[in-house]
Amino acid sequence: MKVFAVVTVATEIEGRFTAVRFEKAFISASKAENYVKDLAKTWREIVQMPQGNIDCMCERGVHELDVEE
Repeated sequence: MKVFAVVTVATEIEGRFTAVRFEKAFISASKAENYVKDLAKTWREIVQMPQGNIDCMCERGVHELDVEE
């Protein structure tokens, strides 16, 4: 079975840190695309970590995944 996950990737401006966050998943590709169409595709965000705040560039997109039972 295929699912379509909305994924955000945050990359530190200086390039030492990358974080991946799965936001939501759908069985339908069109529903996933509709969900993200009104959301920002790229933005700058401060990610809070135990070591301190990290300035990141974020990108959001839909990725297809195969799911096995």
